[in-house]
Formats: sequence, C-alpha cells, structure tokens
Amino acid sequence: MIHLIMIKGYNKYEKMSESLYGLYTLETLAERLKVDKVKAIYVIHRLRKLGLVKTTYGTGNKRLYNISLKNKQKRISYTEIINNSAPSPGLKLMEPSGAYYIYNRVPSHEEALIYAIKQGNVRYIIASLTLFRKITDWGLLYNLAKKENLLGEVCALYDIARKIVKKVRRMPKRFITFAQKNKNTEFNYIVNGISSDDFKDIEKKWRVYIPLNYSDLTEYSI
Repeated sequence: MIHLIMIKGYNKYEKMSESLYGLYTLETLAERLKVDKVKAIYVIHRLRKLGLVKTTYGTGNKRLYNISLKNKQKRISYTEIINNSAPSPGLKLMEPSGAYYIYNRVPSHEEALIYAIKQGNVRYIIASLTLFRKITDWGLLYNLAKKENLLGEVCALYDIARKIVKKVRRMPKRFITFAQKNKNTEFNYIVNGISSDDFKDIEKKWRVYIPLNYSDLTEYSI
C-alpha cells in the first residue's frame, strides 16, 4: 500500500511512480493505492502533470493508464498519433505490447498512415482513414508509399476515406497519375485473406483487396 497522506509535492509523486510502474485502469489503480476512485483520479492528475502517465484505450474503450518514469522522456508512438486524430473514442487503438516509440520529434501523419497500413490489421486500417484529414505533404506520402510499395493501398484507402470521412482534402492529380503508372500487376491484400463486399469498384481500380465494408465504418458517422 502507498500512503497518500505522506505525499507532499511533485518530487514525492515522481518517487511514487517508480513503485506504481505498470498499466492500470482507474479501478485497479484505486485498488493498488487502497483509496477510492476520486483520490485515484487525483493521483493520475498529479502524475500526468509530471509527464509520468500516458493514456491509451483498451477493450470497450476502457481507459488504461501507463505509469512510468520513461514517459517523461520526449517520446511518442505512431498509435498515439493515430489516436490523437480519431474523431470518436470507438476508433482509438490499444497500444500494442512492444510499441515502437519515436524520440525527440513528432512523426508526421504521413508516416503514421504508412505505419498503420503496414500493420496488416483491420483495426489499424479502419483507424487510419481519419489520417487522410491531416495529410498536407502529399509529396512525402508519395515517397513513403512508393518506398514501401504501398501506392495502390494508399490510393484505395483514400478513395474510401473520401466516401466516409468528413473534410478529407483532395489528393493531387499528380499523385494519382504517378500511382496509376506504378499500379500493381497483381491484386494485393492489405490484410491477408480479407476482401470487401462493398468496395469492389475501388478494389478493381487499384488492384488491392479492401478489408472493410460499410458496416465496419459506422464510428465515422457518429
């Protein structure tokens, strides 16, 4: 048990974070501290002000609090970039174990989009559509996609985003023209073995199997 009564000042809270290292829900943190939820929220508030807490989302959009001294370092994950762009809580992703962090800089939305596609995961693909609202450097996105051989995938998901996500900027014609010239000769999967019933026209256009249907994208209508 950690005695909150004895804690005064930020240095004590930083010391507390060492013994609290780990991942908690509000309930499990309250149980660990032997306090009620109100006091647990206060502790989270104090730790967050010190940069010692990172909030993610688990099953059912349950908030998870990662408490660690490492959080004080200037680092951010691609998943955080995606979650920060999400228009609704239901689109937020759970941080994977062994997440890759970038230090001392904030990665671009263009980088985060390529990262999301490369995960080959339906949840990441759904969440990635919101990133098209944030794309400003189409030249960078083109170069990243070409390097990873993902031009068709990017264009196919962009076409879906234009149908589903509000306020998506128009992709430059130059991007589309070059992407068409470099289009796949064979159909590629974004997520292995999964194709769409609703976006067959986009699949055919870019020779990419889309792992989504309209029913997967209802969070974008909230």
